[in-house]
Amino acid sequence: MSLPVDETAILATGSRTLALGLSALLLSIPPIHHVKQVPDADALFDAIEGSKPILIIVDTALLEGHLPDAWQAICRLAPTAHYVLLSDNTIETAKSVHCDGAMVVMQGTDPRQLAHDIELLLSGHAVA
Repeated sequence: MSLPVDETAILATGSRTLALGLSALLLSIPPIHHVKQVPDADALFDAIEGSKPILIIVDTALLEGHLPDAWQAICRLAPTAHYVLLSDNTIETAKSVHCDGAMVVMQGTDPRQLAHDIELLLSGHAVA
């Protein structure tokens, strides 16, 4: 039996510009109706503990030096969520994290492609 999730995406980044642009993009993707922006790792964990998000997007720069351990904790706290990691080094990031429903995306990916990939992720299709 799966736990119910809400229609919230949690977006963790220290970049205000990225947060604004990505929030607008996320709100255009059904079934997301709310984006909770968090500026650091502590706020990310607090936000996850207080909800059952459908999607968690993390700028890996927030977890630098602690990515594997922090990622395990994120997956444990939100086992029903889908996950997107924004990274400058997708290969190294993919090697560092192990969690079902996770997608690693290169920072600077075309917004239309990112929206399409997130839609596929949320619909349960594999994303290359």
